[in-house]
Amino acid sequence: MLIKILQFLPVIIFFVSYKTTADLILATSLIIGSVLVCSALEYLVTKTVSRLQIFLIAAVLIFGIPTVLLKDPNFIKMKITIVNLILALAIFIFQVILKKNPFAYLLKKDLPIPDSAYALLSKMWMIFFVFAAGINIIIAFYLPELFGVSQLSAENLWVDYKTFGNAILNVVFTLFCGLIIYKKYPEALNDKLNNKNQQ
Repeated sequence: MLIKILQFLPVIIFFVSYKTTADLILATSLIIGSVLVCSALEYLVTKTVSRLQIFLIAAVLIFGIPTVLLKDPNFIKMKITIVNLILALAIFIFQVILKKNPFAYLLKKDLPIPDSAYALLSKMWMIFFVFAAGINIIIAFYLPELFGVSQLSAENLWVDYKTFGNAILNVVFTLFCGLIIYKKYPEALNDKLNNKNQQ
């Protein structure tokens, strides 16, 4: 529970600081500091830092530091887009070039479905990550032109999207993928559930 709080705390600090000050540069500087502090505390508690956490720390630093030093919020606004495109590219490299499905590598023991199902998952997530990258571009940079809202309102909406919307989008798509896989391969998933219940 403590680890989850430490992982989520920088996002809350970013959100609250922006909503109380409307200063995206300040909020970015606070998320940089809180990510470093919370990651250090997590390491002290667990003695490990996951690869995903290292990736997230790197993303915050790469996009956050130029935002603060140059006082240009466009850098931090690009973070979601770049991260999603990196994830899409990583799946493409593993699936198409290296011929190794990343989802099968991560989930094969817990999710006994055919290789064709994992290939489908890879395609779906590649498309989703590119879609999510595009959605962030629209929300971060084009709301005033498309919908006639003020720059401040657009920035507020982007902060809401960064804090909650992107995560909700990921959860909804994960559930959608689970439903698709269950409809296509119900026997494999039912067998797994039955085996768990018997243990």
